Amino acid sequence: MMSIQWARFLDPGALLLVGLGCLLVALVQNGIRGIMIGFATSLSLHRTADAGEQARLSSVIVEDIVRRRGVSCADRPALACAYTAKLASEMSDAPDFAAFAHIVTQDSATRNAARAVAVQMWEDIADAAPALGMLGTVIGLVEMFGRMESVEGLGTAMALCLLTSLYGLAFAHLIAGPIARRLQMLGGREAAWQTEISDRMLALARAEYPDRAPRRPVVPILGDPPDTLQPKEAATP
Repeated sequence: MMSIQWARFLDPGALLLVGLGCLLVALVQNGIRGIMIGFATSLSLHRTADAGEQARLSSVIVEDIVRRRGVSCADRPALACAYTAKLASEMSDAPDFAAFAHIVTQDSATRNAARAVAVQMWEDIADAAPALGMLGTVIGLVEMFGRMESVEGLGTAMALCLLTSLYGLAFAHLIAGPIARRLQMLGGREAAWQTEISDRMLALARAEYPDRAPRRPVVPILGDPPDTLQPKEAATP
């Protein structure tokens, strides 16, 4: 039985060509911030489905304390969900409902944009990897045809041809592509329960925020007698 010598599939030059090429393409298309968001988000691929349940339980705790003590105490309980805890803290600090609603809207937009950037970065890598593998193949063919007078070095050039294509396919279909699909699925699931929690917190804030609008004082008009500022009693029949 023939055994595969896996060491032959490791070529640092070919791997560097494809890997750095993919990173450069992603950097040009998404910028440094996009690269950082993409790699940081990929660290959360292990997220489970119970995050939504923790968020709902945390929101129930916040609703209970706000209805009993007011919005100023929304950040008092220790919550398992970081997202709900953040909204509770913002609710406690916001001066009125309009300010809190603006904060929630901006936060949701920022999170959705970050999720889209992360998915796009990995999709860009998946799109670029096969092309970079083909580029390495062309470079290897040029090197191989340039050494046709002698058999020396032909094996190295042919290995470069094949390994760059192999690395390009692996980067596209075994690494970047699956990561992009996974992040897209988790992002959609996360966006769904975060929208649910933000809607609940907005409804709670709308109902519980006190009316902090200052009342307009009654200013007497110069020359009016004092009794004109008092409400007139209905005439008795």
